[in-house]
Amino acid sequence: MVFSLRIFMVNKRKKNIAAKVLFDQKFLSLIGLTAIILISLPFAKNAVKQSRINKEISNFKKEIAALQDKSTNLKNFVSYLESDQFIEDQARLNLNLKKSGEELTVIKTPASGSGYASSSSGRLIFDIPGYNREAREQELSNPRKWLNYFF
Repeated sequence: MVFSLRIFMVNKRKKNIAAKVLFDQKFLSLIGLTAIILISLPFAKNAVKQSRINKEISNFKKEIAALQDKSTNLKNFVSYLESDQFIEDQARLNLNLKKSGEELTVIKTPASGSGYASSSSGRLIFDIPGYNREAREQELSNPRKWLNYFF
């Protein structure tokens, strides 16, 4: 009997210890904190993913705006190429034509700059064959071209 009473007391103590541990405030706080962390991890991952997606969207919007500007510029350039003014300019530059009643005056400029159809940076506004008279005037002889090609 004494032996069974001791076993009963030991079992009762073990149950009390297990109950004390399970219902202890620190243990319950630790379990609650672990649950909160496990729940918040997917939310954090989604927030990071959402911010990356928002950055990509803003980059794409900037790229779309740049492409629309480029498209507008190209449309303006095409409309200029289809205009009578372009045909007239090309006839004047390439064919040395003039309008009736117009007098031609030749003004020689220094070889350093041509002064026509160029922007403030010194480069041509439009890259159209015939606008660059300097390249046409400086045509090299055939032997000189071969020398430049090989050397």
